Formats: sequence, C-alpha cells, structure tokens
Amino acid sequence: MADKKTDYRKLLSETDYRRLLISTAVNRFGDSLDAVAFAWLVYKITQNGAWSAIVFGLNILPNVIVSPFAGAVVERLNKKNVIVFTHILRAMLLTSFLAVFVSGHVNGWVMAAFTIAVSTIESFNMPASTSFIPMIVKNEDLTKAMSLNSMVSGAVTMLGTGLAGIIIAKVSLSFVMIIDIVTFVISAFIVLSIRCNKSEQKNASVSNGSYLVSLKEGIRYLRNEPVMINYILLAVILNIILVPINSLQAPIVSECFKMDSSLLSVIGMAGSTGAILGASLIPVVSRKLSAKKIVIYLSTILGSGIIAVSIAGKIFEAEILKYLSAALCFLVMTCSATLMSGVANIRFISIVDKRFIARSSAVFVAASTAAIPVTSMIVGLLKSYFETDEIIMMCGILMMIFVLVFIILNPALDIKKGNIYEAETA
Repeated sequence: MADKKTDYRKLLSETDYRRLLISTAVNRFGDSLDAVAFAWLVYKITQNGAWSAIVFGLNILPNVIVSPFAGAVVERLNKKNVIVFTHILRAMLLTSFLAVFVSGHVNGWVMAAFTIAVSTIESFNMPASTSFIPMIVKNEDLTKAMSLNSMVSGAVTMLGTGLAGIIIAKVSLSFVMIIDIVTFVISAFIVLSIRCNKSEQKNASVSNGSYLVSLKEGIRYLRNEPVMINYILLAVILNIILVPINSLQAPIVSECFKMDSSLLSVIGMAGSTGAILGASLIPVVSRKLSAKKIVIYLSTILGSGIIAVSIAGKIFEAEILKYLSAALCFLVMTCSATLMSGVANIRFISIVDKRFIARSSAVFVAASTAAIPVTSMIVGLLKSYFETDEIIMMCGILMMIFVLVFIILNPALDIKKGNIYEAETA
C-alpha cells in the first residue's frame, strides 16, 4: 500500500501531469452538470421517451462515422492545439445553443442537431486527448496515470451530477449551461500551459502518406491482434446492453420510479461513485482474476443490477427506499461496466505503439460503439410498443444469456506476450 501511495505521489509531483489532471477534472465537472440538464431537458420538452433514446444514439453516431478519420487527421497535428481548439469550439457551440434555448425556440430537432455537432467535435478531441497523455507521462507510469484520471473524473462527475439537480431546481437550466461553457474555457487555458516532449510530439505525428493510409495502419494494429478483436466484440455487446439504461434515464426516473429530476441526480452520483470504485479496483481485480472470470462475474452482476432497476420502482413505495434502491442499482452497474471496460482500455493503450495511439484508439472506439446508434433507434421504436420497465427487463435477460454463451464459446481474452501484466511486473 505504501508503494502505491509513493507512486501516486511521484506522479502528482510532475507539474504538467497535475495540470492535465486539473484540466480533466474541470472539464468533467462541467460535462456532468450539462449531462443531467440536457437529459432532463430532452425528456421534458419532447415529453417522449423515444426522443431520449434517439438523441442518445445521435450523440454516439459521430464516434462511429467520424472518429476513424478524425484519428488519422489528428495524428498529423499538434495534439495540444487540437485539444485547446476543440474545447473552445464546444464552448462557442454551447453558447449558441444557450441563446436559442433562452429565446424559447428549442425542440427535439434542435437538440438532435446540437448533439451531433458537439459529438463531432468530441470525435477529434478524443484521439488527441488519448495520445496526449503518453507525451507528458512516462511509459511505466501510464497505467497509474490513466487509473488516477478515471478516479478523479468519477469523483468530479459525482459532484457535478449531485449538484445538477439542485442547481436546476433552485436556479435554472441556463445557469448549468453557463457553468459548462466556463469550464470548457478554463480547461482549454490549463491545457495550453502544459509542456509536452517535442520529440514525442514529432514522433507521434505522421509526415508521409495520405490520411487513409494512416487509418489503414491503425486498423492493421487491431487486425493483427485477435485478442483485441474479442475485446471489441465484448465492448459492442456491453454497449448494446447498456444503451437502454443510458438513454432512458429520464424515463426510468419518471415512469419506473415516479420521481422527479432529483432522482436523476442521485443515480448520476451513484453511477459516478461506481465509476470511481471500478477504476480503483482495476489493478486489484486484474491481478486476482483472469480476464474471462472478470467478464463472467461482472456480466452476471451487471445483468442482475439491470433487472433490479426494472422492478425496484414497483416493489418500493416509500421515496427513501426508491432513492436507495435506484442508487444501489446504478452504483453496482456502473462499477461492473467500468471494471470491464477499464481493463480493456488500459491494456490497449499499454500495448499500442505511441506513434499510432490516436489512429488505433479512434478505430477501436468507432468499432466498439458502432452498434450504439442502431440500438438507440431500436430502443426508440420499442418505446412505442413497450413500457420502459419492460425494455430494461429485456436487457437484463439478454445480459444473462450473454454470460451463458460466453461460457460455452470460451473466447481468448488474455494476451500471452507483452501484455499489461508483464509490463507492470517488469
């Protein structure tokens, strides 16, 4: 335990990493406020749970279509400048949306267009941010840095989602958007002050060939590692199962639990707590269990949590019990999902050559999230025929079926050579 504390202390003693961590925290705080506000805004303005699923799907769509090409383009650019520019661009876009909202002209279509625009910008920010971390952190500290980033992000997200409901109720939705705009600007200026290794920046850029050639090189990295293909398939299945939970949060609160936006904040805080817990447990669970056992155990827990969400609102009448049961379900589900996705993500970053992280990570994200928009549209369609609790119950059952199929097929998930576990013990 002392060694771990020393390691984190040493990491935090690096000025540029501290700045990156602060920038991430500020950015995530604003995003967590806005996520609750926007989810509630979509449902309240449209009064239709299908719109919640559709907008959620549109939020993911650019990751599928734009990310692979964005990763190849970003690989050629200064990563820090891309991060700063995208932060400022999102602040400007959110300012425009705020003006439309205040004027009273917001509807489902406006929110859908705004969602696509913001997500497209984020498709360029993601590969830049991913490849920027190794430029300021030593390779041996990369796993610790990413784990610490996840824990801090989870902590501020918990704080933001907890405050969002209070701010919406006591102040206004507009004030939440203003805070988000300010956090984007602050985060941009903090990143601007970070110094990265210029030789790393140069080596991480592509000087020759077209961006399509760069994209193909990123795809080749994944294609040459069958285990990573299995992780992509696992991520696809996990994303499909979680789409209804993520896209129907407002309908879950309103229809399943018969509560208001305060419960939306509570489950957001619980989810953030689960994310922190999951991120902190990744090193321990990875050492204690094989990747296959992690998938089996956590998928079973996740499926149980999903089923519990669908019935908890019917079982409990008292508000306090509804708050507690909903919070527990989302904590357990988020913790399980974070552990599974965290193991795959950290392993991926540790294996891939720094020169190709932006391209490969963009392809990985696009491939693993490709099913989300389609699933969101299907959920929107199902919402016209089924109640929210019935759709959630279906997802829980599908998760349990996946566990049985996984045990039967027994796919390879452990990399025999050069994996993260060897790197950590070397």
